[in-house]
Amino acid sequence: MSVLSGIKVLDLTHYIAGPYCSQILADYGADVIKIERLEGEIGRTSQPIHDDISLYFAAENRNKRGLSLDLKSQKGKEILHRLVETADVLVTNYGTKVPEKLGFNYEAISSINPKISMVHITGFGTTGPYRDYGAYDGVIQSMSGLAELTGHPDGPPTYVGFFIADHLAGLQAALGAMFAIFHRERTGKGRFVDISMLDGLVSLLGFSVAEADLHGIINQRWGMSDRFQLSKAFPTKDGYVFLGSYLNAPKKKWIALSELIGKSEWGRRDSPFYTEEGRRENREVLDQAIADWTIQYNKEEAFQLLQQRGIASSPVNNLEELLKNPQMKYREMIQTVKMGGNLEVAVPGAAIKISESPINHFKSPPTLGEHSEEILAELGFSELEIEDLKTNNIVRVEKKIAEF
Repeated sequence: MSVLSGIKVLDLTHYIAGPYCSQILADYGADVIKIERLEGEIGRTSQPIHDDISLYFAAENRNKRGLSLDLKSQKGKEILHRLVETADVLVTNYGTKVPEKLGFNYEAISSINPKISMVHITGFGTTGPYRDYGAYDGVIQSMSGLAELTGHPDGPPTYVGFFIADHLAGLQAALGAMFAIFHRERTGKGRFVDISMLDGLVSLLGFSVAEADLHGIINQRWGMSDRFQLSKAFPTKDGYVFLGSYLNAPKKKWIALSELIGKSEWGRRDSPFYTEEGRRENREVLDQAIADWTIQYNKEEAFQLLQQRGIASSPVNNLEELLKNPQMKYREMIQTVKMGGNLEVAVPGAAIKISESPINHFKSPPTLGEHSEEILAELGFSELEIEDLKTNNIVRVEKKIAEF
């Protein structure tokens, strides 16, 4: 049995942060009902597209059931409220005023079901002077300081190469949902969980905040090196290999590295490179010697030789290489979902492994309203009532294309 078996989640989300949160819950066994407007959430038509299928949507919506519902109608609101009666969590990442406008703000749903919790993800949170401001991932990377921290010292601010603010907010929202469910188990009462994308990124800044405040260090771009861990990427025949903590390596590992790069004399006590201080003072010479060694190999070869000597390192992979990585395959971190018949789309796997608690098999994201009839029947609607709801455009059903 999965750890969240028996938990029902109402997913009123779009784009990335909200869908990613509910997808995490679905992976671990929650019954997630994705409730969309009649024309579908915007992610269904978002780039990149392959054979008219949104790869964007495929990556965030597996293992869910789909209900397409007109929440602007009174009947649509009534159906949602009936779902609220037995749900454990409602997740949304619409604007701060949207839940109240459509009748699913926390006050409304908790009056129906005091045990339900609500997770609301926004760019800046539901309080404060920016509460109603619009935000996208790049906006949050910029405001949080992350873009200014990323890149090379002599270059411009740089965005991280994927939607980190959105995904982090989704991850923290899933954690917030777990906190709320745990609280409900102890008290019988749900909670409102307020997730800000900006708060999420700022929470990761660590000591950089204190350095800026106490030391005035605001320019902290380091490219592919690191001033504390003393790490750096070195060139190879086909790219780069990254060495971790090579300047301040323990003596045993320093001797091993010295021997590996053909500088065994640097591992002797009388060498200026024997101490960390000496390596720092002679870093240019050291870096050149390492680069002269790494350039003789492919990055995978250099990585394996370094790791065999106990030296933390990694090839600097592109995404094609990541897809083929044996560690990723063994850990099931590259999965596929079927989309649009026989199209298989690669998606990231579930990162948290829990003993004796299997991850849900990756079912394809629902077609628009795919499970509308099934969900309405569970709520007690008759076949005749369901047909009437479809006829009057209260709900919509798109059948899944047969898979081959």
